[in-house]
Amino acid sequence: MAMDMRALYYVALPSDMTEDMYQETVKANENNLNQNFALIARKLEEMEERLSALE
Repeated sequence: MAMDMRALYYVALPSDMTEDMYQETVKANENNLNQNFALIARKLEEMEERLSALE
């Protein structure tokens, strides 16, 4: 059984930026992290369903 994996969204680490640029980067990173967690949760649910079917 092959596991379908896709790339997660990139999370950037800010360097020397203005305060506005920093805030925008933080918001973008939070959005990307939320999408990453949603993908991981969905994959875990799929795996749980497969394991339940095997029991």
